[in-house]
Amino acid sequence: MAIKDLYNDPDSFKYNSKGNKYTKDIRGGGSSGQPWIKAPVPDTIDQLNNLTTEALSLDYPIRGGKYEELAARTDFARIDRFLLSYPYGKAFLDKQEGLNASNPLMESRQQGGRPNTMQYSGGRNLMKQIAEGGTGFHYPQAGLNENELGYIENTYQYVVSHKPKDENRLVALYNFKVNPTPVDEFTGGAIARKLGINDTIDSELFFYQGGPGSLYGLGSTTIRTATDAKNQPLLTKRAPNFIGPYYQTNLDNVDVQSRPQVKYQYFNTLGTSRIYQLGDTLTGVSQDNQIQNTYQQSSKDFIRVEKVPSVDTTTQYDQLKYTMGYTALMNRTSVKPGDMAISDFRQNVLDPSSVNKRDYNDTNTNITTRVGIGNPGARKDRTNTSTPFIPGQDKINITDIQTRKNSDGITGFARDLIKFAFETIDNNNPENSRAMFFRAFLTGYNDSHEGQWDAKRYAGRGENFYTYQGFDRSVSFNFKVAAQSKQEMRPLYRKLNYLVSTLYPNYTDSGFMRGNFTKLTIGDLFVRTPGIITSLNLTVADEYAWEIAMNEPEGGNDSDMLEIPQIIDVAVSFKPILNVLPRNGSSSAILLTAAEGISSKAYKFLNI
Repeated sequence: MAIKDLYNDPDSFKYNSKGNKYTKDIRGGGSSGQPWIKAPVPDTIDQLNNLTTEALSLDYPIRGGKYEELAARTDFARIDRFLLSYPYGKAFLDKQEGLNASNPLMESRQQGGRPNTMQYSGGRNLMKQIAEGGTGFHYPQAGLNENELGYIENTYQYVVSHKPKDENRLVALYNFKVNPTPVDEFTGGAIARKLGINDTIDSELFFYQGGPGSLYGLGSTTIRTATDAKNQPLLTKRAPNFIGPYYQTNLDNVDVQSRPQVKYQYFNTLGTSRIYQLGDTLTGVSQDNQIQNTYQQSSKDFIRVEKVPSVDTTTQYDQLKYTMGYTALMNRTSVKPGDMAISDFRQNVLDPSSVNKRDYNDTNTNITTRVGIGNPGARKDRTNTSTPFIPGQDKINITDIQTRKNSDGITGFARDLIKFAFETIDNNNPENSRAMFFRAFLTGYNDSHEGQWDAKRYAGRGENFYTYQGFDRSVSFNFKVAAQSKQEMRPLYRKLNYLVSTLYPNYTDSGFMRGNFTKLTIGDLFVRTPGIITSLNLTVADEYAWEIAMNEPEGGNDSDMLEIPQIIDVAVSFKPILNVLPRNGSSSAILLTAAEGISSKAYKFLNI
């Protein structure tokens, strides 16, 4: 029949399905016996479309109604024939028995020498569950019979709650694997074996036949202790004294577990005579933190106190004159808020003349006062931070814009580890400049030099000929503006705002626009070198703090502050204009513009 005819007249299709037999469904011939349930084929389409028990069934009183009951009977017959078939049913039942034997060992009721959760009923529980499909009843798969786990007294929760405490698996695990006191082998061994606890090998917690470590119940399951970085077992049983790859030997020469020290005790750190098994066990610091003597250590190999020096006094002095005595060591006090004095411990060694030392209370030596970085952490009164704390202020940040003359040179520059300043030349009076000093938090310095050549090509020649036209130079760097006190915010922003304004036009009295030239100082690389700032890029990182200009309580307003960042990153691009004629040569003041004067240190640095 053509497909076109079938499309125009579907009722004309005839198919004699009754002529097909359930045979020869195995490759090469033979029958598997399937399907396990065979049903007659309807003779007509009307018979096929008749209302069936499935369509008429109500979902009451059991799920699926009458049809569910009929379907359960059919399923029971189908699975029953499958289980009785060979080899399919036999293989299925054997596999289920092996999977149950692979269950973990549990403290449920024993059946046939094993917990009932590891036993299998040979398919009886399965068939009973199928027969009562839709009723809501549930029959566990495990157990040698259908009702084994249906009784509460056979389940894990009942057995565990009604057994003696010593037979509880967690209690037994503690007794055998955690408690350092040995368990009596005669009374405890049977309990351990029943629960699967390995009472002979310390590094194994559990060992039993079957379970997840087996293959369909063949073999055994082993659960081992954790291991450390050296793959050594961590034995909890030894935790009180921790005899393992990581331990600490105390002053009594006993290995103990190493723990963080939470209370400072001198005898744990200084009185080490006992650990070296010296003659006098009282040598050192006693356990009540009382020093027994004031003699210094007599060996450079380890630190200890000795009542009687064991070596010649002169030799001992030569070896130990660079070290600090215990009296001086323990008399040192910690620095507290408000302490501006800094103590050099080298002044307290046995022979101060034998070491290099400094008086950091000298303002010309102390880095805080020498370059004026300030020490805001030394503030004593922290109840009112609006009160200026002069020693905590950065002396460069606090300076405002200054007017300087060309003849001033670097005299009067703010003291810093590296000289750093911008001076914008006064267009009306080039001898004067407006100077802005910032702390030299410099990063990303880059000095790019480029020679400029014109290329020409002549007829008949393939290569280029070059004519030197000049050079170009561009310097870029970053610096950070950071206020460490409230009083530094205003001068910092005044200087930074003025620096940014130099990229904008300056106007004459007649209204003509003109640019701004700036003299840059960075150490001795550039010393008041004129040039042009081509770009300034200001960035505030996400982690930087902002000034919120709020007083307490709510509604207050910090009248002299603004809501602005306390830290800003500034990226600068600068084109220098040298004061001398740039030319090639090792003494040319190009890289070090401070070498422009023959009397300068930079000039002597470049000239042999």
